[in-house]
Amino acid sequence: MVASLETFPRPLDNGIMVIPGKVVGGVVVLEGDPKPPEGAAVTVSYEGHVAPPKGKKRIQVPLVTTGQPGSVNLTGERIAEILDELDASPRR
Repeated sequence: MVASLETFPRPLDNGIMVIPGKVVGGVVVLEGDPKPPEGAAVTVSYEGHVAPPKGKKRIQVPLVTTGQPGSVNLTGERIAEILDELDASPRR
């Protein structure tokens, strides 16, 4: 038996609120009314661009050529060995 859509009750409230706000001192402060009830679980979305953290730089791992693709198991220990073989000192 296939039920038609007319047999399902319509929801009284869809449960979605869009409330503007700002970050003040690392805390999201909501503006306007209505406000969600105390203790309500909320989701915050940010529509701007997130800049990468300052002070962190990407590293470049040296290219290891072999006769077969995927033949080198690049563990942290193996990468350290390769860097030692190339006499690559850390950049600081």
